[in-house]
Amino acid sequence: MKIKTIFAPHLLTDIYLLYRSNLYIPVLIFLFLSLSCGCHKREKTSVSVFPEHLLREGDLVFRRGTGIASRMVLAADRKGMYSHIGIVICQDSVWQVIHAVPGEPDFRGDPDRVKMEPVQRFFARDRAACGALMRVQGDPARNRLAARQALAYYETGMLFDHQYDLSDSTRVYCTELVQRCYLKEGTDLAEERITPLSMPALNGSYILPSDISNNPQIELIYQF
Repeated sequence: MKIKTIFAPHLLTDIYLLYRSNLYIPVLIFLFLSLSCGCHKREKTSVSVFPEHLLREGDLVFRRGTGIASRMVLAADRKGMYSHIGIVICQDSVWQVIHAVPGEPDFRGDPDRVKMEPVQRFFARDRAACGALMRVQGDPARNRLAARQALAYYETGMLFDHQYDLSDSTRVYCTELVQRCYLKEGTDLAEERITPLSMPALNGSYILPSDISNNPQIELIYQF
């Protein structure tokens, strides 16, 4: 069984990625769907809305993107508020997010891959309409080890999986990255929460962000 997830952060990149994935037809349908934001309004003058003192290694960060594909994810994922997920780690005294994402190159020619960036950049206004910090309850040491697993994916330059194929161990996508990191430490975050979809260009079983966030072991720490 092929398990997938889809998302993208920016308008032009979204259109390209959707065309590449044969999703441009359902976009025309989903754009007419009314999606209530469910987000707290961000202060226009705010430079940083995220309180980093709350962060712990292995925490999960969720965001709702600002692009078309993010709206598609949310149209499909009626249980969730967010379209993307990453895992928190502290490197050289800087809180970072490791996540698998397309369309956010750090330099010209940068391939879609697992990347690491400061938490404030992850939640920048051009990338996140709203967001949340969640924590897997239990052993903090396990959570830290899961973060180190994510770091290994980043350091090896793991590419983003545009086929969204969970059976392909050479590439990953956002929910797959987080799922794999915790699975290696003995915790199945998605459990049985796999979302089947049957619609144009979206016909299969998908791991959506809510399939992870709805795990009863996961606690909401902060949201904006």
